[in-house]
Amino acid sequence: MHDSVVSGAVAGLLDAVVQKGAPGYAEEKARLDSLLGGSTFGDGLEGLEPAERLIDPADQLELEVDAELTELVQRNPELVRRAGQELGGTEEGLFDAAKAVRRVVTWAKLFTKSRLDLTGVLTTTYPEVDLFCPMLVDLGTALGDRAKTTIREQVVLQEQISRLSMLGRFPWPTMARVHPFVGFDPRHEVRSRRAGDIDTPLAIVKDAVLRFGFVGVKLYPPMGFRPLKNVAVGDVTAEEAEALNVVLDEFYTWCEAEQVPITAHCNNSQYASDAYQTAGLAGPGGWIDVLGKYPGLHINLGHFGGAHAVENPDAWIFQIANAAARFEFLYADVGDHKIHERELSGPYLDRLHDIFGRAATEVMGRRLMYGTDWYMLAVYPEWQKFLSTYRDLYRDKLGAGPADDFMGGNALRFLGFDDSGNKNNRRLRDRYERYALGRTPAWLARPLQPPH
Repeated sequence: MHDSVVSGAVAGLLDAVVQKGAPGYAEEKARLDSLLGGSTFGDGLEGLEPAERLIDPADQLELEVDAELTELVQRNPELVRRAGQELGGTEEGLFDAAKAVRRVVTWAKLFTKSRLDLTGVLTTTYPEVDLFCPMLVDLGTALGDRAKTTIREQVVLQEQISRLSMLGRFPWPTMARVHPFVGFDPRHEVRSRRAGDIDTPLAIVKDAVLRFGFVGVKLYPPMGFRPLKNVAVGDVTAEEAEALNVVLDEFYTWCEAEQVPITAHCNNSQYASDAYQTAGLAGPGGWIDVLGKYPGLHINLGHFGGAHAVENPDAWIFQIANAAARFEFLYADVGDHKIHERELSGPYLDRLHDIFGRAATEVMGRRLMYGTDWYMLAVYPEWQKFLSTYRDLYRDKLGAGPADDFMGGNALRFLGFDDSGNKNNRRLRDRYERYALGRTPAWLARPLQPPH
């Protein structure tokens, strides 16, 4: 969080909430097994009670935040006071400091919830959405950390949540289908191979897509790698850089052959090291090189280079838009844009209007997708309105048709779901036929039936 407003007392406030921890793999899996009525691996289910139906998950979150704030005020009122001063001084003024503290506590509470409960808050906050693609990340190698649950365990849990959505068995009312992306860090793969691991991250990625129903892969170059042509940078040695190039070539070759979509962080932010930022590892240039070598890849550059009130002529947003005209499957999304700030949203929407109106970059209007970076939004004012605010601003500036594409049509093309011959489409269709026969969603294209 070195490039955010979080500091001092605010960091202490977050730590006080998050350190209570979220449920681990065994606890989460038992609950998901009970909802599904069985276990993926045939685990004994004796003694498991049927899963309770929840109150509205968004309402439950508010109750938990109320309780957390009450406890924090009683336990450490000085910390809460100083955090309010910091937040009030940097964002909205002292009058709204209490609201700012509540948002930070809400954000922190989301990090302590189970995956199922997070899915509940997400789907009930945005009930009009019928397809969610949550994206796992693998960040541990660069951060020197290890997740409480392994990547393999995360895949198992997310598969069960996805299957619940397919069957309509969430313990709250929703029409949503959940089809996730799996995280992949090539540095983790390099070190796993060096250690002689049997179950390497790339093997898990392939398994997630081919067996567990994941519909894409999420990469995070700010963790210390270039999309292509790695060289020594920061703590990445020349030897590791060469190994990264080998791993990435194998990964891209497989994704291209299997038509597996890739989403990558493409904003000048969230670097694990200042050296990686200086080297510009998150920029679009590396991905443009990748598409030059693997033109069949479906690549989404997350955040579209970031949303800013003012941009230079060579800004990442323009690099991406210009490259989209050259590469058929280059897309971008708008996750984590501060669209609630009118001094930003006005110039940004004007910029999109200009980009989509130029012959050289008009194709970008058919490649830009709605995205959220979802629970990172909880620190923003009125974060629950992110979708409606973005949709309405987009429609007002660019028209109803482009807004519909932005809110769904472009994403279906990126995922290959509009093409019945696409392998990603076929894999998901086969999954519905196996686990949820008769519940295949309308947005997943079917093969044309021959005339009788």
